[in-house]
Amino acid sequence: MTYQFITNNEQLVNYCLKINNSSAIALDTEFVRTRTFYPHLGLLQIFNGEFAALIDPISITDWQAFEAILNDPMIEKYFHSCSEDIEVFLHHFNCIPSSIIDSQILASFLDNPLSSGYASLAKKYLGVDLDKSETRTDWLKRPLTEKQCQYAINDVLYLFPLMEKLKMLLADQNWLDAAYQECQMVIARKSEVMFPDDAYLTIKNSWQLKGKNLGQLFKIARFRYQLAKQQDIALNFVIHEEVLWKIARYLPSSLAELDKLGMKGKEIRLYGQKILDILSEPIPEIPPIRRINTYPDFKKISDELKKAAQIISSKTGLNQDLLLSRRLINQYIKWKIDKKGDVPEILTGWRQPLFSEYCL
Repeated sequence: MTYQFITNNEQLVNYCLKINNSSAIALDTEFVRTRTFYPHLGLLQIFNGEFAALIDPISITDWQAFEAILNDPMIEKYFHSCSEDIEVFLHHFNCIPSSIIDSQILASFLDNPLSSGYASLAKKYLGVDLDKSETRTDWLKRPLTEKQCQYAINDVLYLFPLMEKLKMLLADQNWLDAAYQECQMVIARKSEVMFPDDAYLTIKNSWQLKGKNLGQLFKIARFRYQLAKQQDIALNFVIHEEVLWKIARYLPSSLAELDKLGMKGKEIRLYGQKILDILSEPIPEIPPIRRINTYPDFKKISDELKKAAQIISSKTGLNQDLLLSRRLINQYIKWKIDKKGDVPEILTGWRQPLFSEYCL
């Protein structure tokens, strides 16, 4: 199938006029993110079942018509494994497309692995073998070859019939509404933005620190996160998290001690004195990090939930990993023991009637 390569504002407006009454469009992004905090958009792929296009974001300056389509709730947006795409849209367009449906999530309701690849699903449901040889392309480099463009457009050409096939099968099995709900929950979760004050919680083994050491980790992790965002540098290319933890643990007082803890020469030159200055500032009182496996009856409750998921899976045919993940177990246990916060996901939405008799 032919596609249009859009390289200027006028072409984009004209294309959007052709598709703005569509019931659904398939979308994908190609981006580069190696040493940067943000993904850098290199190419947009779009298909409405009739008109296919590659949009070159490097040369487009007016996105108004395209953003109107992204924000139109009457147009479903088909993606496959959309979590990274969400980051791209948030950074590049400052929005998340409305009405997102993810083929990876829909496929998981048909007893496929949760991380099923696009190519494997296209092969299974459409009998199509997709060429994935251009996966490592530098999508910011121009010109793009015809092979690269064909690889990119295929990601939406076959996504459209794949999604229609999955929707039909799920409707036949009465799981389509549940799959749509799961898409909404996943999108909401992936859309959450981390606050700088929470950066210390993402540091490996942060739970091992207490008192002033945890307070120092809080301060320097916040500094690293804010700097990474401001200068668009991947977090570990500012200071590696292992080194950050050591700094909070051993509290160096000189550049030489930072060097002994593993900070590289360039990092010391750029950030060394700032780190020492931060360590000398007042230390906030940070409550100890409570690990979920220290909660009362953690193993007992966890085992009961896993057993319930096995029973539900045998009754419904749903993938056990879809029904219950470690995140969902931890969320439920925290809610049950702490008796505060939002009702856990296994007691809301499509999971509620399945788990309620085992959890309440």
